Amino acid sequence: MNSLKHCGTQMRLPGKPGAKNRMLKKILNQYKTWTPKVATKNIIYHAFNRERRRSFGDANTNLTFYVIRSINDRSKFYTGPIHNLLANYFYVLSHLQYAQIQGWTPVIDQVNYPVYNKMESPVMGTSNPWEYFWEQPCGFSLEEVYRSKSVVLSKRSWFGQWDMGYDAANYTDRRLIGRYHRLAEMTPLNRPTLLRVNQAKEQLLPCDGKILGVSFRFDGHALNNPHPGPGHPIQPSIDELIMVVRSRLDEWGMRYVFLASDEEHAVRRFQNEFGDRLLVLRRSRCCEGNRYGPENPNPMYLPGSLYQTSLDYLTEMELLACCDALIGSVTSGLRYAVVKNNGRYEQTEILDCGRFPDPKRNRSGSAVYRSEEQS
Repeated sequence: MNSLKHCGTQMRLPGKPGAKNRMLKKILNQYKTWTPKVATKNIIYHAFNRERRRSFGDANTNLTFYVIRSINDRSKFYTGPIHNLLANYFYVLSHLQYAQIQGWTPVIDQVNYPVYNKMESPVMGTSNPWEYFWEQPCGFSLEEVYRSKSVVLSKRSWFGQWDMGYDAANYTDRRLIGRYHRLAEMTPLNRPTLLRVNQAKEQLLPCDGKILGVSFRFDGHALNNPHPGPGHPIQPSIDELIMVVRSRLDEWGMRYVFLASDEEHAVRRFQNEFGDRLLVLRRSRCCEGNRYGPENPNPMYLPGSLYQTSLDYLTEMELLACCDALIGSVTSGLRYAVVKNNGRYEQTEILDCGRFPDPKRNRSGSAVYRSEEQS
């Protein structure tokens, strides 16, 4: 019988020979890339969170809706990370590309398939975390979709072929950046968020000189962070980053430095080095010496602060996208800035300091890490 058994449930392999061969190839690749325990969990996760077709009514018979469902990070079979705001953003973009190819009408559902920043009460009149900041790509509401005849529920994992990954060369490839920029244009900022971003631009970014944008992400990426993200790119030290920025300011003809960072010590070090040439968005930040955990939660991510933290983070990356040049290591925030900038930076320097080890991977597995491989 062409099936796998788990917990008394049969998970049938596709019946056609070509489909069966593709499925077996994926299964073998899991065990080649990941440790046996992780690979087995990944296979079960994919089986239970695959794409499905549904009909919810008789409306919109001329359309097929594609509901983009969030990663199911609450599943006991999920082995990947909890995605932050902009990692989730690029997860959605990978599904928008798939929907375009299929000719389906996409809608993002983070109500029934929630993400980490879903609030208990509505924000800006919506309970859908996607709509806290961005528009739906085609203007249809979830209520409309769930009355419709032809609906495809997405798989709850990445499309690896549409993930920019961690290769530094991708972040200066204008053709590739342009592809993601066109997808991003499908989901513009909503009006309240756009007003906030434009206000920050007017207040912070001067018009009398060029601005060098610098990205430094402490959480999950810095060497001295107590909780490094497995497989994540490593940030340079603050001293190393300042040295690079100093050398590029005059070389590239930049007058100001805009620092996008989630860590207060980094901001103070840059203020000491660059004085009134430094531009920084006022926002809550973590502190390097604090060890956050269940007994000492990071106040930035408590329910009463989470929306503002997310809005400040997004605003900061929108400002980074407005700079004239860019320096930083790959993070989802830097990726967002690069895509929104659409290849207009005069100069871009992506710093490659290696990656943190991932104990879930086989040593013999592929060295190329992509966000979707586990999920």
